[in-house]
Amino acid sequence: MVQIGISDLSKNPAMLDKLHDLAQIVNKKTLDVKGVFIPHEYLDMFDKVFEEIEYKKFVKRNNSLKSSSIEDETILDGLDDVY
Repeated sequence: MVQIGISDLSKNPAMLDKLHDLAQIVNKKTLDVKGVFIPHEYLDMFDKVFEEIEYKKFVKRNNSLKSSSIEDETILDGLDDVY
């Protein structure tokens, strides 16, 4: 996996056009990985992963709904069937 610095990317965003590998977007000062670049040709391989991430984020954002009432639990159970 290739590593690309945030500052390098901001100076030359066209480098993504030439990139055909997975790449980590890294803050080179702190060595923190800020994101991952996935070329569009591989996007369909990650569809299930993206759906799972979106679902987990949805549940985390709406966690207060789970404990509010029994009526809300039936709604959330129905949402589980969707995902």
